Amino acid sequence: MTDYLQHPINYNTTAFANIFDEMSLWGARFGMFMLDHLELRGGITALDLGCGTGFPLFELAHVHGPSSRFYGVDIWKAGLERAAQKLAYYNWLKNVVLIEGDGARLPFPDSSFDLIVSNLTINNFDNPGTVLVECARVMQKNGRIVFATNPKGHMREFYEIYRDVLGNNAAALEKLAANENHRLGRDEISTLLESAGFRVNRVVEDEFTLRFLDGSAFLRHSLTRVGFLDGWRVTDPAEEEVVFAALEDRLNALAREHGELRLTVPMLYVEGTKHR
Repeated sequence: MTDYLQHPINYNTTAFANIFDEMSLWGARFGMFMLDHLELRGGITALDLGCGTGFPLFELAHVHGPSSRFYGVDIWKAGLERAAQKLAYYNWLKNVVLIEGDGARLPFPDSSFDLIVSNLTINNFDNPGTVLVECARVMQKNGRIVFATNPKGHMREFYEIYRDVLGNNAAALEKLAANENHRLGRDEISTLLESAGFRVNRVVEDEFTLRFLDGSAFLRHSLTRVGFLDGWRVTDPAEEEVVFAALEDRLNALAREHGELRLTVPMLYVEGTKHR
């Protein structure tokens, strides 16, 4: 087949520019971690659960080729609209379908999929156990489920300093602990998968370092603002500016001590197989 010769790229279009640099550095790290360890198989039907704006959905569809079919599901309507724009540009990518849906109530019949993947989502499900049971329902026997996620221990240097800044504020410390601990660890994810009917057959752990000039850069970064800041607002509004000013000062002091601010982010790849 030489159908790829029929789709020349016009680099001087808005459509091309819109899809050229859309992947977040944060999501890309975990998506590539998944792609590094996922075994590629032909002729599969797969689901990207929580596909967002299309990564790693489109990359998975590309690397598996036309013998496989990929579905992307998300409750985020705006994200799916963006993914649809990209899919319209990828007019040669005929093996992808986008569907608005809830992971706890997937709009598919039983035994629909050979593979389910999910990048950076398991910590955000309201009830991950319910979602995994639903994944087992739509999974064929011996099908694979794969999660790439940031487990407990995420940005531990930041949380250590923040706890110290909060001092004896028990209510704020409790909220911060809930924020820190909502991330599932290796054993918790494995237990949930096994309870849903999967057998965990592969776990890979790694970590990387987020680097910032200082705490001021870190707290103003778009990743912080979009992904984490709301969860860190644990004090009364009247105290918030004083607390964050002190937090920023402490992070800046740490950066001066070490030449930059470095935050550790663990990565976890968990793969299971449906066995019942």
